[in-house]
Amino acid sequence: MSSISKLLLFEHFSGRTSVLQKKLIGEWLQTEANREQFYAWLAEWEATFPVYDPELGEPLARFKQYMQEPEKMLADTSGNNLAINKTFTWYRYAAAAVFLLLVSFAGFMFKDHLLYQRYTSDFGKMKEITLSDGSRVTLNANSVLRVPRWTFGASDRNVYLEGEAEFAITHLPDHQLFQVHTMDNSLITVLGTEFTVYTREQLTNVVLNKGKVRLSSAAAEEPHTMQPGERATIVKSGAIKVEMLSEKELAAEMAWKEHRFVFDNTPLSAVAEKIREVFGVEVHIADKALAVRTATGSFPAESAEELLTNMSVMYGFEIVKTKKQFQINPIP
Repeated sequence: MSSISKLLLFEHFSGRTSVLQKKLIGEWLQTEANREQFYAWLAEWEATFPVYDPELGEPLARFKQYMQEPEKMLADTSGNNLAINKTFTWYRYAAAAVFLLLVSFAGFMFKDHLLYQRYTSDFGKMKEITLSDGSRVTLNANSVLRVPRWTFGASDRNVYLEGEAEFAITHLPDHQLFQVHTMDNSLITVLGTEFTVYTREQLTNVVLNKGKVRLSSAAAEEPHTMQPGERATIVKSGAIKVEMLSEKELAAEMAWKEHRFVFDNTPLSAVAEKIREVFGVEVHIADKALAVRTATGSFPAESAEELLTNMSVMYGFEIVKTKKQFQINPIP
């Protein structure tokens, strides 16, 4: 008889299992049959404690009912009219086949949600997260952190980040490593520390506040072990560029936690891109001379309009707001 019960997995899905229990679950999941049982119990748990979009559960339930009682499902849709049933038998089977394909595809896409707990932050909002090992993560706006549901803490601690986040990692008695995977497939290996990661399409930045991390890139021959105060940048080529930051520069890297935007000779076109990234709002700059005008300073703001308003007087532009975007024009 299996040592992994439904009750134990329900406790695990709720985040209340110990490191030993997680390890046992990880070993139990080595066989395909156990993984299928895991998915079934996870679906049951999700139905009881919904986390995901409920619209996905309805088609899955309908398909399950169809598989169990196909005649009843077909009768319900036909109104018990035998003539209509015979006439449209081919249609129902075709529809069922299409539905099966759609459900199968949905199941494939949904599997990622089954395997990982997803933490997301909305545009303009931050989110505080405490992981099961006690580590703390602060997500900046428009960011996603994926955490494996059953293997995290069992034999390793791996997480996957899209966006920007500050990590404060708890050191475990068995010295278990904590690893952050970034969008460009770089790897940050942590040995109990505090650091910030920015990883989006254009580049990845890592700023180390305390402790030690080892940064690996697919294109770099050797990993780089960072020292406190360093900022390591991985550009699109995969090369790692390292620089030591001053206290002022370190504070600027963390300004987002205080809803502040710090610019240093930053073109307004880059400011507009930052606004789109953080707030999900488009800023159109039609005037080329205004687009290359640079901004320097620290600006508190919790919305795109507040940031633009705070900057408009200093940098000489007016704001025109439409339903879909902001447009800034030079003041005549």
